[in-house]
Amino acid sequence: MSFDLAVWFESGRVPVADATRTYERLCDGDVAGAGVVVSEAVAVFHRELTDRFPELSATADLGPGAEASPWTAGLDVSAAHVIMPMSWSRADGTAPEVVALAGRHGLVCFDPQAQVLHRPPAQRGTDAPSLRPCVGLKVEDPDPDVIDRAVRRLSAENWFLVLERRSGHFLQVGHGPNAGLAADGFAVEHREGSMEHHYRCVLSERDEVAALFADYAAGASTWSVDTRWDSLF
Repeated sequence: MSFDLAVWFESGRVPVADATRTYERLCDGDVAGAGVVVSEAVAVFHRELTDRFPELSATADLGPGAEASPWTAGLDVSAAHVIMPMSWSRADGTAPEVVALAGRHGLVCFDPQAQVLHRPPAQRGTDAPSLRPCVGLKVEDPDPDVIDRAVRRLSAENWFLVLERRSGHFLQVGHGPNAGLAADGFAVEHREGSMEHHYRCVLSERDEVAALFADYAAGASTWSVDTRWDSLF
């Protein structure tokens, strides 16, 4: 099994559900049905990508030189898209570079593992937060459903999540023993600038954590969960 990413051009911001359907059509080989459009940016992206990470066919028959390539198979390429299957052992180092390169060329990058669409800077909000999970890729300007899924995926191994607006302004959660809590506990911290405005609460319901993250992402002035916030100052 490989860790896959797909890149194509979108003229405007589309929901993740639409991106998922596009990706599924592309995986089925139905480029026309996927609705992706030919873009010179895709060709430039592919050229720069393979300059940095050569295709398997460019290595020495899977000999020692194959270690230079993170791919597990040939890339699926058309004039309108690129699908990249990479080894899980190389994903941590390769995937962020792929996302960044796509963004520089004004292309979207879809992560089917997490059901996340990484958008180029032009499609992001001016004061949008970023989402940083314990496991997986950082997401700029995440959709509400992406944030909710990230909360639902918290586990003993994937135990923290940070939603940050700018340096020192964030909402974060730690789950279970790694956060110094019981297996079903959630420690939520909220900070707005300095330590004098750093607070913490402990919850046992995942739905409540999800609600707090939805509040913060929406820029709400009050919390929808009735809980006690203790100052950490």
